[in-house]
Amino acid sequence: SESPLRNLKYHLIITVAFIMRYCIEGGLEMESAYNLSDIYIRKIDTCNSEEGVHQIHKELCEAYVRRMQKVRPANRYSKPVQLAIDYIFDNLHNKIYLLDISQAAGLSETYLSRLFHKETGTSITDYIIAKRIDAAKNLLIFTEYSTSEISNFLNFSSESHFIATFKKLTGLTPKKFRLYNFRNKEHSTE
Repeated sequence: SESPLRNLKYHLIITVAFIMRYCIEGGLEMESAYNLSDIYIRKIDTCNSEEGVHQIHKELCEAYVRRMQKVRPANRYSKPVQLAIDYIFDNLHNKIYLLDISQAAGLSETYLSRLFHKETGTSITDYIIAKRIDAAKNLLIFTEYSTSEISNFLNFSSESHFIATFKKLTGLTPKKFRLYNFRNKEHSTE
């Protein structure tokens, strides 16, 4: 780019992509890596100074380092379980069938279910629900989508089912969660 600021932004966005990929290869959960990437790319996009871009660079590196420090080699999953997790993450907005996950992982449904539970400590169904709720949290914080739109996007059977599940896992309704995080974002920028 002819603009030094825009050029710096482009280079940092490429850096974010590389850091994210290396962290995923190093064991960071794909969803966490992508969410962090999205947050920092948005920050980069709205930044208006070179000093600000340098500060964001420092922040994002520290954020990825903190997350990687929590990843222990013992927590890494076997290849079939990691393939199942990747399939789930890639299809959160679709109806997910155990047969499709097991085919992506290259194992029978029964064996994958047992292995998944053994390594993650949760069932595949509960894992999918938890990841959908995690995605919903990000959508509530960073977008203006309604609960109905989020429910449909994340393939919940109904808006009421989404709200009940969200409240069960977070202790708050989606509306209260959004309001709470909106207020905290306002105070953190002051």
